[in-house]
Amino acid sequence: MKILFTSTILLFCLSAIFMISAEKKGKKFVSELTLHDFMEDYTKPATKLYEKQNNAEYLNKILDKVPAMAPADQQAEWKEIIDAKVAIGKPEDSCKSCHTKFKKEYKKNYRKKLIAVPEEFKNFPEEIRTLLKKK
Repeated sequence: MKILFTSTILLFCLSAIFMISAEKKGKKFVSELTLHDFMEDYTKPATKLYEKQNNAEYLNKILDKVPAMAPADQQAEWKEIIDAKVAIGKPEDSCKSCHTKFKKEYKKNYRKKLIAVPEEFKNFPEEIRTLLKKK
């Protein structure tokens, strides 16, 4: 009886360890991030893909949604900046333009504010990494 009880406890502990380690290995989609983290995890790799392989697909999809992540009173200006840069074929410059105009105020007032990451971006980081490895 003691052996059965001990083996059951041991099996339970091993199963728990296996489940915890498997959970840590798989990256979960985070539906809310700070704007800084979003830019690091999504926009930066998409810009790198554009610069290295002239593939603007991901960058343009991201830039299309970025104005909605701005504070309500700045959304129109963010959209104007992005649209102007995309229209002249320089989507990567839209980030620099917004940083120049809004960075200090955003850091001061909204640094810790969480923004919603669109569900359609769920696989973007992995897809972009895969494309960057191909060349």
